[in-house]
Amino acid sequence: MATVPFDGAKLGGLLEEAGIDALLVSSRHNVRYLTGGYYDHFHALATRGGSGQYVPFVGIPRGRFDAAFYVGGMGEKRQLEAMPIWIPAIHLNGGNGPNSARVAASLLKDRVGPNATIGVELPFLPADAFQSLQRDLPHARFVDATDLLHELRAIKTPDELATLRRVAEGVAGAIQATFRAAHDGITTRELSSVVAYQMASRGIEFLWSFTCAGPSFLRAPSSMVWERGQILHLDCGGEIGDYLADICRLGSRGEPSALARELHAECLQLQNDIRKFVRPGTTYRELAEAGEEALHALPHAEIGRFVAHGIGMVSHEQPMIATRSDRRLEAGMVLSIETEFLHPSVGHVKIEDVVAVTPNGYEGMGDIGREWQIVE
Repeated sequence: MATVPFDGAKLGGLLEEAGIDALLVSSRHNVRYLTGGYYDHFHALATRGGSGQYVPFVGIPRGRFDAAFYVGGMGEKRQLEAMPIWIPAIHLNGGNGPNSARVAASLLKDRVGPNATIGVELPFLPADAFQSLQRDLPHARFVDATDLLHELRAIKTPDELATLRRVAEGVAGAIQATFRAAHDGITTRELSSVVAYQMASRGIEFLWSFTCAGPSFLRAPSSMVWERGQILHLDCGGEIGDYLADICRLGSRGEPSALARELHAECLQLQNDIRKFVRPGTTYRELAEAGEEALHALPHAEIGRFVAHGIGMVSHEQPMIATRSDRRLEAGMVLSIETEFLHPSVGHVKIEDVVAVTPNGYEGMGDIGREWQIVE
């Protein structure tokens, strides 16, 4: 059997601790994670079809990687031949939710028995597939394994970090290029389209662009024009193979006002100051409290906000930064750190960075463009 592309011992320990006999994963990001990067290309961006949706399954009985299985649709045969995965049993007689669930239920019954505890991803499992699992395994107990999978993915490997670095650099570069594309009369909807084009040219899948121009707090692409003398923030997300970056940069058409400069400087000050706390051993509580203390020390604290959250295959995954948690940062964790100020006469001033925890401290990923992006 081929080597599993994740920490198998860690998964076994997490399943044992949770009392789960088998894991059954269906989300795109976790299917990719557990297979080592595979997902049906036809459904990668659109799962809907007919009267249902495409649902693959990766099943792993606890401690038995030799009994792992993959359930997909018949159209995946050639892709799997070209992109072989480590999983020994591949069944392509599934496809939509109920069909895949029927196949998976039969395989689970054979491998772990009818009374097993099965870990599923309740937030990502369609109701018709879940109902099918319950019908075919009426004596099984189904529990949500979403947080368990967050934990499995918490520490990124060198290859994962390299991908996240590439995504962050690409998203930051796309934002810079979009600022430079500005012209008289350009709308935030047009700017969003430029972001998508610039990401595609860098090999990155476009996810979103929050666009906020001038003294407005509307962050959705719209017919609003980015006028001369106004600021614009572009808060954008992109991904490669489900590894994503979330970055925000600030631009101005012509020289920004003195107040806009002050707010931007406060953003950068907090963003830079908080990085000294990003190191192995810092507790989530310490990082959150340090951010709040740094914010409250700034002149415009009353209109500001500081946020830090984990990022990887999911925005807001481990590390889950909160003042109630004494868990500690570890090398290989990756954070999205953001500071913003909402001023009625300036607009939404914001900087957001991707920062990885390294053995000796931190690494800023995609740090380009944090200074003012001034265009004429």
